[in-house]
Amino acid sequence: MFQGYVKLLELASNLFTMYRWNNTPTIIRTNEAENAFVSAHYCLLMSEVSRLNGLVLDEDRLFQRVVLKELPKCLLSDISVDTKILIKSLSPEKWNAVFSKTVEEVVRFLPLTRKDEFFSSIVDAKDDTQEGKIIQIADLLSARLEAEIHSRYFPGFFSKPITALEERIEHFRNFKPFELIFGCDWLDRYIDALIVLLRAVRWNRLNRNVPTTVAGHSFYVTITSYILSCMENESGHDINTVEVVKRALLHDIPESMTGDIITPTKKKVPGFEEVISQVEEEMVSKMLLENMPDSLVKELKYRMLDPFESEEGELVRAADQFAATAECLMEIRSGNTQPAFRDALNRMLDDLADSEFESVRFITESFRWGLDWAGR
Repeated sequence: MFQGYVKLLELASNLFTMYRWNNTPTIIRTNEAENAFVSAHYCLLMSEVSRLNGLVLDEDRLFQRVVLKELPKCLLSDISVDTKILIKSLSPEKWNAVFSKTVEEVVRFLPLTRKDEFFSSIVDAKDDTQEGKIIQIADLLSARLEAEIHSRYFPGFFSKPITALEERIEHFRNFKPFELIFGCDWLDRYIDALIVLLRAVRWNRLNRNVPTTVAGHSFYVTITSYILSCMENESGHDINTVEVVKRALLHDIPESMTGDIITPTKKKVPGFEEVISQVEEEMVSKMLLENMPDSLVKELKYRMLDPFESEEGELVRAADQFAATAECLMEIRSGNTQPAFRDALNRMLDDLADSEFESVRFITESFRWGLDWAGR
């Protein structure tokens, strides 16, 4: 019943190796996982601010779309935005047919109870509902952010894309969820924190064949968390999938200020982990959340500082480890012979095998099979 979800996680790992603006010179290389991370945060902010201002949104629908909409890219590969726009203008019915067949490939292994739901969520991700419009503007804002960064060194290549993105963004200027965050002084500071995570390299002490950043890792954690919550709910366990996604998206934000302090370092001396928690609280409060509306701070802060609290948080903790094991497995499969990756992978899988969650134990066994396949 659960094997289809494992295949989705395997498919999602392609987001780490699919680079954006691939036919254009860029200052930094950003992959699809990193871009999706920034877009998801724009969605999160618009959703929270809208809800706090009394707008009615279907957060279940929104965050399901946020998580799943990236998966067809793993099969469609490197089709640029301009190419897609031209294809749609010349033959929209052909593009829709190609996209629908791609989505069918994505969901084909899922249980029947989920297949139609996931198919509709992906195909309709950017429809004209409130949720669809939030995703549309979030994707545009994320793309514009990348283009503006690259244009600092390659203005000739990015002036036209930026103009086109600005024109499309202008259509949403009076869209209330966007209007509520547009021009807020705290938004630039928040996005700056995301930019830091776009360049914060994980496993920085080791040579990597498939480099990953904190931003890309966090989005993979988000996909994994959502899938685990779906599996748990199908097993009769009542898990709040929206809460899981929010905690997953926010769990690494403090690292934009503190840096990546690895768990072994935190545990080297008794009491040091508590000191780090105090440092995170102070830095997040003063450097990120200051001047935000108190109601928004209340929604974000505890999920950033205590992401693994509650049952939903425990699932996010497991997803965080799964994302790390996926990174280790990519290194092993790509021929990286450094023993640290196998040691870390085996250690984390041993921890996950004792989980109280059926979904976690099932995926742990699948990852063990992957390790066996790669050769111990």
